[in-house]
Amino acid sequence: MFRRFSIRLRDDAHHRVQKALRTKGIVNIIRLSEEIRLDHLAENIAREDIESLVMEVSQLYGAPIEFDDEALTALDLPEVLKPDNRTDLEKVLDGRMSGGEISIDVLHMKRC
Repeated sequence: MFRRFSIRLRDDAHHRVQKALRTKGIVNIIRLSEEIRLDHLAENIAREDIESLVMEVSQLYGAPIEFDDEALTALDLPEVLKPDNRTDLEKVLDGRMSGGEISIDVLHMKRC
């Protein structure tokens, strides 16, 4: 789906990509996209759409890019969102949730 971005958001993406390229020499797509999304919350645009825009802008400048795994986990942004916004399943899989044993019930169905 083609998404039209505001001029302000596009300018912000260009400036941030240029700044990342100058200061770090590489563009972290995930982290930069989340920063842009948080600065433009009123526009209600998904991070994935902004990632696409940041990727296009980075390619325009020929910038090296990275997809930082640590940035993926930082998207919880506890300093911004305060509570942990992961699901219970993610907490269990991360081993961060204390609790006894985990039981899983599976429903088996017969074919007639």
